[in-house]
Amino acid sequence: MLVVLALIKSHPASAQMNLQEYYDRDYGYVFEYPASWKLQRLPEGDANRDIRLLLQGTEGSSFMVVVDKTKTTLKKTDFENGSERTQRVGAMMQQTITQIYQSISEGIKAVNMKVGERRDISNEFGVKFYIATLNEMKNGKPIIVAGIHAFPFNKDYSVNFTMTTFYDPAATQENQRLTEVFNSFRLIGEPQTGNSAAKAPAIKEPQ
Repeated sequence: MLVVLALIKSHPASAQMNLQEYYDRDYGYVFEYPASWKLQRLPEGDANRDIRLLLQGTEGSSFMVVVDKTKTTLKKTDFENGSERTQRVGAMMQQTITQIYQSISEGIKAVNMKVGERRDISNEFGVKFYIATLNEMKNGKPIIVAGIHAFPFNKDYSVNFTMTTFYDPAATQENQRLTEVFNSFRLIGEPQTGNSAAKAPAIKEPQ
């Protein structure tokens, strides 16, 4: 069986719903979201060291931006000229799965988590990659957790844009809405049309 998260290029949603654009100039990213959704900005401080904002959609879906402060900065020249670029990104993906996705899976009390597609979408602005996971739940309703993770060059932080939603292939309109929000995430300066996070990424279950 093939479980597909429909993060594909679709017709612009602006003609179907009222979209707002959120800019975070402190950490250099932007995304679009329906005006009817609830967006909560969380102040930085000792009580909140990581989560930048929460975006609540419909039908239990949500988005979260986590800013992770790093001790070292990643230079563009070092990354582009490195002979082990593929291995380096792969290691970053695995670390993200361990630190973020396994933590979320445990938090939602999933009985099992399956890692689906992992894709390197790095560009001139930073290292970026996409990860999708499927979480099996006791109630039988699987939950998809997917994210775009960006490590801007010459910055001491990473930005993680993570989506959590129930998997319902019949909810085509809701899935398209989630698709538009997810694929709108980009670092400030990136062209909006240049962010092709995924073209029909899929999570394969055992036959």
